[in-house]
Amino acid sequence: MNSTFFLIMICITGFLLQSFLGLQQIKHFNKEYVKMRKEGKVAIGRRPGKIRAGTLVMFCLDQEGVIQYGRKMQGITVLARFKDLKGYEGVKIDSLDKESRLLKKESKLIRECILNAVETYNLVIHGKEIAIKEPPLTSLKKKVKNLSFSK
Repeated sequence: MNSTFFLIMICITGFLLQSFLGLQQIKHFNKEYVKMRKEGKVAIGRRPGKIRAGTLVMFCLDQEGVIQYGRKMQGITVLARFKDLKGYEGVKIDSLDKESRLLKKESKLIRECILNAVETYNLVIHGKEIAIKEPPLTSLKKKVKNLSFSK
C-alpha cells in the first residue's frame, strides 16, 4: 500500500471523526438549551478557544433575571460536555460584575464567560443587537480584495 494513500486515508478518517463528534456536541448543546428555554430565559456566555480550552456558560433565568441554575462546558476537544455551575442560584444576573465575590472564585475563562453572559443578557433586555465578530479569514479576504494590483 502506498504511504501517501495511507496518509490521505488517516486525514480523511480524522476529518470524518471530527465532524461526527462536532455534530454530537452541537446536539448536546441544543438539548441543554431547549431544556433551559422551556424553564425560562437563557443567558449564554462564551469564550471561544483557539489553542486554550473553549468555554461556554448558560444560565437559566426567571422573568426577573434571577438565576435558577447554571451549566458550563469547558474543554479543548469536541468531547467536552455540560456540567453544573453551582453557587449562582438565586443571584440576579445583572448584579454580577468583575468585582463580584462569586466570580473571584472562578477560573479566568469561566469568569470571562459569565461576564459575557451578563453583557449579552443586558444587551438583549435593552433591545440592542449583539455584535458578531467576523471570522479571521473574512477580514483577510476583505484586505486582499481591497488591494489594487497595478502593472
